[in-house]
Amino acid sequence: MKAKIPYRYRNILFALIMSGTTSLIVSAIIIFTHAHTNGRFIATWLLAFSTAWPIVFAAILVIAPQVHRLLDVIVDEARK
Repeated sequence: MKAKIPYRYRNILFALIMSGTTSLIVSAIIIFTHAHTNGRFIATWLLAFSTAWPIVFAAILVIAPQVHRLLDVIVDEARK
């Protein structure tokens, strides 16, 4: 069995993966809808992504705990 990453890194890994995928999708859509005719879609997209990813990563690290607390208040604990 392969070694797994310790649980204490779960929140950081969540933020890393979530911010990366979100930034890729959102930056692609924005670049495509606003600048897809310039023939430099990939280069422009990667620049936008590399700018957005660290910002989204930091935002998720800061915002996620508050969202989890809010959900604890408004979502029923009972599982189906």
